[in-house]
Amino acid sequence: MKSNQILNFVKFAACMVLAIGLSGRALASCGDSLSAMAAGATASIQSQSSLMQQDSESSKDNAEHASIVGLWYVRFMVGDQTIQEAYQIWNAGGTEVHNPNVDPRSGNVCLGAWKHTARRTYKLAHRVWSHDISGNFTGTVHLSETLTLGNRGNTHSGTFTLNIYDSSGNFVTEVTGNVTGERISVD
Repeated sequence: MKSNQILNFVKFAACMVLAIGLSGRALASCGDSLSAMAAGATASIQSQSSLMQQDSESSKDNAEHASIVGLWYVRFMVGDQTIQEAYQIWNAGGTEVHNPNVDPRSGNVCLGAWKHTARRTYKLAHRVWSHDISGNFTGTVHLSETLTLGNRGNTHSGTFTLNIYDSSGNFVTEVTGNVTGERISVD
């Protein structure tokens, strides 16, 4: 009987940690109590809500979408050449998930963090583990974007920089260009 109570408590504690960890932004402090982690997640969500409200109040042409939060179809271009298309999810907690149209054997899910920097403007820091088609680690890619919302929040445009590093962390090359996006919404 006592072992069942302990097992149930452990399950409950694990679920609480998971729920709090997924509810806002990642908090990587091992010594924080559950209540401190919950307070940090709540503050992050309130901060993002405040920024979305500020965007909405400050622009009459932004009636429907005041934030980058949502699902997007994006194109990365160098000059007139499209180098990648992707689906991108910008989450309210300040995280981003990127699913590019590339061979999944080399890795096609990437993660990032974003922040609101000015009226209708957002910055993204995005990291990618790079592998060849045999599964061998080849390095990392650091993607940075600066975007501005347009068309009532249904489009965005801006610039990107890709910094590519080898498996030892040595800088290899940089690629810069433009990025555009169209919001995907339920009809």
